[in-house]
Amino acid sequence: MTRLKNIFVSTTFAKDDSKISDVLAVCKKENISNVELGSNHIYEKNFKKIIQQYNFRFLVHNYFPIPRKSFVVNIASLNKQIRTISIQHAKKAINFCQSTNSKLYTIHPGFLVDPINASRTKNNYDFMWDNNNLNGNYNLAFNNMLSSLKKIVHFAKRKKIKVAIETEGSFKKKNLLLMQKPAEYKELFKYFKPNDLGVNLNIGHLNLASKAFKFSKFEFVKKLKQYILAIELSHNNGIEDQHLPLKRNEWYWKIITDPDFSKVYKILEFRNTSIKNIKNALKLLNK
Repeated sequence: MTRLKNIFVSTTFAKDDSKISDVLAVCKKENISNVELGSNHIYEKNFKKIIQQYNFRFLVHNYFPIPRKSFVVNIASLNKQIRTISIQHAKKAINFCQSTNSKLYTIHPGFLVDPINASRTKNNYDFMWDNNNLNGNYNLAFNNMLSSLKKIVHFAKRKKIKVAIETEGSFKKKNLLLMQKPAEYKELFKYFKPNDLGVNLNIGHLNLASKAFKFSKFEFVKKLKQYILAIELSHNNGIEDQHLPLKRNEWYWKIITDPDFSKVYKILEFRNTSIKNIKNALKLLNK
């Protein structure tokens, strides 16, 4: 069903704290064989053995494989220890990609201030912060991200694994995130060529960032075109990061159906939704 146009389904459609072993069994039953391994699962022993049971095509996203001890990945952190374990986690994920023949590892660019947790409300999947500790240093965080990415990209090139950075976006927490605005990508790609580091274009985040910073979504995509390796797809209201299923006749279809993106991975990144909604979205995309 999903092999025709590089359409993938993120395992985040399952309930938070689900087992990846259970989610993959559902995917097999529903004939979904292109799968992005998402971040909302619990730790299980021997992820590699679980994954290798399936003759699927896999992509790996940010926090997967889920570590035994939970933490929020932040490669831009002002805390050296958090930055170090975040880089180590990315390297482990790249090794996991190599051992499971996964096609791409995508990573979040990080935050100006370390979140305390991932949000678990169904209305908004932004991260959560301590309201008494919201003072970040943008320049220092950006430089930390650059330094971390150079290490991660160097490691990935040695392992022959492609890496993409995810575009960020928040309307309510816009001052806590990196890599939301066009100027940030212009600066980033002074240091990386398309063969070094790609972009995972998150459509939901783009909708939020474009409203928060008042820029054209389509001009943003045009400028990043040569770097885009994957597009993460979900719907939101422009205020909350809702990760809802796609809707007909929305602005993002112009991007999804762009012939220049025919070979780009298109990932359904819905949260806590039914398999029926996933299959409906697959039908829409396959049309």
